[in-house]
Amino acid sequence: MRRLQRMLTSKILIFGLLIIAQIGLIVYGIYWITQWIVPVYVLLTVLDVAVVLYVINSRIVPAYKINWLIMAAIFPLATGILYLIIGSRRIPPKFRQEHLASVLKFKPLLNNEDSMEVIGREDEIIGKQLRYIVDYSYYPVYEGTRVSYYENGEKMFNQIIEELKKATRFIYIEMFIMETGTMLDQVLDILEEKSRQGIDVRIIYDDMGCAMYLPHDFSRQLAARGIKCQVFNPFRPILWVTMNNRDHRKIIVIDGNTGFTGGLNLGDEYINRTSPYGYWKDAGVMLKGPAVTSLTVMFLQFWQSKSDQGIELPVALEDLESYDNEKGYVLPFSDSPTDSEDISKNAHLNMIWSARKKLYIMTPYFVVDYEMLTALKQAAKNGVDVRIILPHVPDKWYMLESARAYYRELISAGCKIYEYEPGFIHSKVMMADDKAAIVGTINMDYRSYYLNFECGVYLYKNKVIRDICRDFDNTIAESQLIDLSECNKIPLYRRLIRAFFKLFAPFM
Repeated sequence: MRRLQRMLTSKILIFGLLIIAQIGLIVYGIYWITQWIVPVYVLLTVLDVAVVLYVINSRIVPAYKINWLIMAAIFPLATGILYLIIGSRRIPPKFRQEHLASVLKFKPLLNNEDSMEVIGREDEIIGKQLRYIVDYSYYPVYEGTRVSYYENGEKMFNQIIEELKKATRFIYIEMFIMETGTMLDQVLDILEEKSRQGIDVRIIYDDMGCAMYLPHDFSRQLAARGIKCQVFNPFRPILWVTMNNRDHRKIIVIDGNTGFTGGLNLGDEYINRTSPYGYWKDAGVMLKGPAVTSLTVMFLQFWQSKSDQGIELPVALEDLESYDNEKGYVLPFSDSPTDSEDISKNAHLNMIWSARKKLYIMTPYFVVDYEMLTALKQAAKNGVDVRIILPHVPDKWYMLESARAYYRELISAGCKIYEYEPGFIHSKVMMADDKAAIVGTINMDYRSYYLNFECGVYLYKNKVIRDICRDFDNTIAESQLIDLSECNKIPLYRRLIRAFFKLFAPFM
């Protein structure tokens, strides 16, 4: 009852109704005007044709093009305006310039070419993958970094609390979702106490991600507790393209030497204090050592882009502890919709194409384009053991139905599809050949690949990959293998529903 009451009074519902009202007014206005004013009708037709020509000749993915072409056929007069408002991936210049200026400010701090030469000699294919990420995300490869992997949110959260209590200099937290409850209260109590001790405490949270979960004045509440706060891309009930670009990253940095990232948000369901979707399985990593610098810079780039005050790296690179006995390479990276590179998607594609024996994937959402689907199918046809683990209990039923639309095609090509039976799997992990893995915030869907700010950690030849392998084995043991006969038993109406969702997947 409380959940329903909170939903009915939430900011996102109110804003959603306002946006629906705006769409209704636009559609009605277009209809009314075109009944009486021929020039307007002609103008809208010309705009629609121009949008179609632009979409056909643009660099956007084919599936996205097809969707807008279908929209133009069904709604010929409204499509042009709707595309200009919400469809284009073009980032407004001011939004782009702010982020780019902040990235370039910190770029000189990120330079480490020695490791790249060694990796290239060890494995040319892996070397090329890492070279791509380094060159286009601006983040370097590190050695001497200790990595710990957490296969569920409870273990990761316990470690986060332990590390927060040790903070002596600063704490930076960047979250997509924060929800009032036991988990967030425990974190904020520690942050308030650390702020009283003179420690620099800062939080960035995504306004749309938190719209249903936080009070309207939450940023002021944080300020009253001594916690500096920025709200990313404030959610406004206005149809505009930047509302599509959300900060989906989850980053916690403590004193510049300890950092966390993964699927874990600050909400009770992530640590199974509440269980709306069965057992919530998440995954993430803790870094200790030089590689944490990249996570620190990611946070500061966002903070600086909206701050009038200059801010420097709060810890000298030479003061960071290095774990020289830790073997392997660590590359934290970030992906942004403000440039023309789809780094997250390409990092996944590179790992898929490079897999020689096995490719294991955990993802909560699987809504992919033709290029990604082809890569997975071809990997399986090449003899690679491709296994994809998805939720059996979804948090968004339509997203799981969209994913299931791909099952028959993937299974026919030789991929193995599993659904995690205890509940919802929120882990975002890809592993190839037991020697390379990506752990982070990146879902396998259009939003993560093209619209959101994301981050991940590429791991190569780290001993922690053994823990990731073990987690995959344990998770598969708790999952149901989907076979082709089950796909063939699906009734026609459900196939039509899945086909519909698959068609409009880029809008989800």
